[in-house]
Amino acid sequence: MGTIKIDEKLLGYMSQFYAMTGVEAKDVAEDEENIFFLIYPRTLKKAIANNGENVKRLKERLGKNIIIVEYSDDLEKFVYNMFYRFGVKEINIEKDGDEFKIAVGVDPANKARAIGKNGRNLRTSRDILARYFNVSSLVVK
Repeated sequence: MGTIKIDEKLLGYMSQFYAMTGVEAKDVAEDEENIFFLIYPRTLKKAIANNGENVKRLKERLGKNIIIVEYSDDLEKFVYNMFYRFGVKEINIEKDGDEFKIAVGVDPANKARAIGKNGRNLRTSRDILARYFNVSSLVVK
């Protein structure tokens, strides 16, 4: 499993997320266009309450897309939550020793978005999953 490192900037994002939504983030990661907030189970409804107005205001304040993912101790459920917005069709998890190799099938119309420009979404998703599970590879099919 990967190491979780959160710097002052990311801590600030977590603080603003809590202030705007009333939901504590378990973890946060960012790439060039997105900020991923990993939240505790059964808190998603509260995080996106008021038709997502608080999340929209947070997006405007931080200048990046806000992606909210509900954490799960179950790897398959966690992967599903990570790719839910792309229309998950299937998830194949292969255990290779102590590592996991994951293939996620998504709606063909959303495959490019799931991968992201230059693989950015896929890379960030893999990095987040690897913080909690020993994920060696993640592919979208």
